[in-house]
Amino acid sequence: MKKMLASLVAGALLSAGVVGAAHAGAYNLYSPYFAWDNNFNNSNIAWSPSSGQYPQWTASFNFSSYSLYGYPASIRGWHYGWNPTGDTLFPKQISTASTIPAAFSYASGGSNMAGDFAYDMFLRNDNQKSTPQLEVMIWAGNNSYPIGSPIATGVITENGVTYDLWYGDNSAAGYYVYTFLPQRSSVPASLPTSGSANIDIMHFFNTLVGRASFSKSMYLDVVEAGCEITRGNGWVSTTWFQVNAQ
Repeated sequence: MKKMLASLVAGALLSAGVVGAAHAGAYNLYSPYFAWDNNFNNSNIAWSPSSGQYPQWTASFNFSSYSLYGYPASIRGWHYGWNPTGDTLFPKQISTASTIPAAFSYASGGSNMAGDFAYDMFLRNDNQKSTPQLEVMIWAGNNSYPIGSPIATGVITENGVTYDLWYGDNSAAGYYVYTFLPQRSSVPASLPTSGSANIDIMHFFNTLVGRASFSKSMYLDVVEAGCEITRGNGWVSTTWFQVNAQ
């Protein structure tokens, strides 16, 4: 299961980049944020953004088999060079930041639900707002697996949650990915019905210093908060998202 899902993730994340570059799909502005349906290969996902001032949305779906069908998300920054808000916080050179506070809450409902709620960050060695050269993910509630394999355990504890570190080659997309996965003794049966991940992303970047592919001289292009949908008959929602960098 782990290897199968990892290969699906790699291929679908390449699709995410292609779609992003084309500015395709439904999106809604909540300046300086935007929300995007980000479904892959015209998947059958019904996406509905909120009409308020905050980047909230709900995605409904019915998939009986495993695949990576989409990553609907709330976003601040530049996804593969695309940012419909005109916000200029990112790209941000990591070495110039002392704190990157982020708050993300989510909910889900339904049956046979599988996937992961996660922050997703794309990095480059320059500030050109283009194709990523490294991906860093921080997972929240989940019952699936990241790309690659675990390389370190208990690397950081943030807001009461201890994380293991995974690393792998997203060969379909053309870059490596680090994933911070909450420690667990067993895989949950389903996605959580609610949860949150209030963190300082800078703390996670600090743990990557000295590891392959990463440097604090890199630029952070974007911070996204959403759900990788891999199975289920139900819905997922982002109920709050906020991020800054100083």
